[in-house]
Amino acid sequence: MDTSFSPHRRSLLGLMAGACLPSHASTRPVYTVQTEPSLSHCIALLHAALKAGGLPADLVDAPHATEQRNLHEITAGRTHINLLPASPTRLKRVQEGRLRMIPVPLERGLLGWRTPFVLQSHEARLSSIRTLDDLRTLTIGQGSSWWDVEIYRTAGITTREVQGWRNGEFAEQMQTGVIDLFPMGLEESLNYFLPHFRQRYPQLALDQFLMLKYPWYRFVWVSPHPSADTLYLALQKGFDIICENGEFESIWNRMRQTPPADTWQKRTVISLENPFYSPDIVPQRYQHLLLHPHLS
Repeated sequence: MDTSFSPHRRSLLGLMAGACLPSHASTRPVYTVQTEPSLSHCIALLHAALKAGGLPADLVDAPHATEQRNLHEITAGRTHINLLPASPTRLKRVQEGRLRMIPVPLERGLLGWRTPFVLQSHEARLSSIRTLDDLRTLTIGQGSSWWDVEIYRTAGITTREVQGWRNGEFAEQMQTGVIDLFPMGLEESLNYFLPHFRQRYPQLALDQFLMLKYPWYRFVWVSPHPSADTLYLALQKGFDIICENGEFESIWNRMRQTPPADTWQKRTVISLENPFYSPDIVPQRYQHLLLHPHLS
């Protein structure tokens, strides 16, 4: 039997073999990130930290999922990075070695300044709220599985979990009287969520009278899977570098806007206890990133 190959056949086999080899253009590692459209600044910070840590990489979005699903996917190594607030479940998993945490405050502490979304027709309703007891007469809405729910319930406030919120669907529950207000971060609401929600629900407005305040921080969470070992080390090193040399603040200030003073001053501020952790959850090396507004 003639086992030789014709030049044409050798050429074809060479092309087929080459197609199976990794391309030089795809040598950068690819990591999957649970994120939201409102978190483009966090993605920019991740890229900067990876570069500083010596691991330039490509980041791709993971599908939207519940918190339970997010934890399952990151534990299995199918999702490499989560960008979510610290919660008791996540902190416990870190202690157990089932999740890794980089406690850099991606929102600079502003996630804990909570301003309610309300219906425009009900804007004046919150002007009479002065105390926690006053607030307890209302019903707060929050996203399903958000740990903020437990903060409000611990304070004795009736709180309902809302399945649909990403596009402002909670407005429909306001219209039927199921909930009265839907607090979110003031900074994230002004920069993204207010114009986003009003595309579908123009009747929504940000309340001008009230602000709720509690320690609440969005951190970087990394998979405990061995495939994320290099990623974790690079992010740890990189965030330490960019937080020390000012690059973190430069990126943040370029992509986000600190709320103007008149959006928080002269509001009634009701401080709530976070039963899960205090501000010292943010390590000393990152404390300088936290913003502390003057509240008159």
